[in-house]
Amino acid sequence: MRKIVTGGALAALLALSQTGCMTQLAANSTVRIMGRAAPALQSQADPGIAEAALPYSIAQMEGLLLVVPHNGALRVQAMRAYGSYGFGFLEDRMEQAEVDDDEVRIEHYRERATAAYLRAKALGLEELTRQEDGDGGADGALRRAQEHQEAWTEYLSRFDDEDQAAVLFWTGYAWGRYINLHKDDVTAIADLPYVVALFQRAMALDPTYNFHAGYAALGAYHAGRPAALGGQPEEALRNFDRAIELTQGNFLMYKVFKARLYAVMVQDRALFQRLLTEVIEAGDVMPDQRLANQLARRRARRYLDQIDSLFLPQEPSGATQGGEEPTGDHVMEPPVDAVPTEPTAAPTPAPATPAATP
Repeated sequence: MRKIVTGGALAALLALSQTGCMTQLAANSTVRIMGRAAPALQSQADPGIAEAALPYSIAQMEGLLLVVPHNGALRVQAMRAYGSYGFGFLEDRMEQAEVDDDEVRIEHYRERATAAYLRAKALGLEELTRQEDGDGGADGALRRAQEHQEAWTEYLSRFDDEDQAAVLFWTGYAWGRYINLHKDDVTAIADLPYVVALFQRAMALDPTYNFHAGYAALGAYHAGRPAALGGQPEEALRNFDRAIELTQGNFLMYKVFKARLYAVMVQDRALFQRLLTEVIEAGDVMPDQRLANQLARRRARRYLDQIDSLFLPQEPSGATQGGEEPTGDHVMEPPVDAVPTEPTAAPTPAPATPAATP
C-alpha cells in the first residue's frame, strides 16, 4: 500500500529539515564570531580573568562540536584552548604546588592537565584523519609506524597546505605536553619522534605560525636531555635565539624557555638570571599579547626563586664543582599559547586559543 504524504506532513518534514540547517548555520556563525573576538582576551592584563573564562569557552566549544563535528576551524580552536589552559594555568599551578611540596595539589593539577592534553591530541588526530583519510588516516599511519617509523613522516607529507600548519602544530603541542608530564612512562617517551615530526611538518608549511612557535618547540626538544644523553645544546640555542629574534624579543615566554631549558642544561647561571630579569623588567612590549607576557613574568619570578636548586654550587672562579654533567628535568617544553585566542560568543566570552605561547 502506497504511503501518501499529505501537505501538512510534508510541511512538517521541511520545517524539521530547515530547523537542523538553521542550527548548523548558527553554530558555524558562532565559531566565526569566536575567532574574530579572540584578540580581546589576548590583550588582557589580568591572568585571573583568562583562567576563569577559559573553562566556559571550552565547554561551549565542546557543545558546538556536537552540532558541527566536521568544522575543522572549531576543532583547532578547541585544541588551542585545551593546550593554553593546560600549560598557562594547570601546569602553572602544578609547578607552584611543587614549590610548596604539596603532593595532593601536584597530582590534582597533573591529572587535569593530562586530561586536557589527551582531549586536544584526540581532536587533532581525528582532524588529521578527516583531512587526509587514505590508508586509515592518522591512526593507520601510527600503526604502520610501529614497524616502519617513516610511515608517520610519509603520512604527514600529504599535508601540503599552509593552513594545515595549525592542526599539525597543536596536535604536536598537546602530545608533547602530555609526554612532558609523564617522563617516567617509557611508552609515552617512545612517542616523542612522532611529536617532533608534527612540528617539523608544521614549520615546513608555515614557519611563521603562532609567532614562530615551531622554533621554540624544537629548541625545547633539543634541550630536553643533557648532552651526554643525546641532548644538543647548540641546536637548542640556535632555535631559541631564532624564535626570540623573529619576535624582536617581545614575546617574553621564549626568553623564559631559553632560560629554564637551555641555560639550565648548560649550567649558565648568569644567562639564566639575565634572561629572567629581562622578562620581569620588560614593559608593555607587546600589547596584543599582554596576557601571554604576564604569564611569562609569573614563571620567570618563580624560576628565579629556584635558582639555587637548578644550578650546581659555584667555586670562586665561577666554574661548577666536580665537572658534573648538568641535568634538565623537561623532556619537551614546546612553547604554548598561554593566552587563549578565541573567546566564546557566550555572555562570558573566553578566548579559545592561547595567544602565542607555544
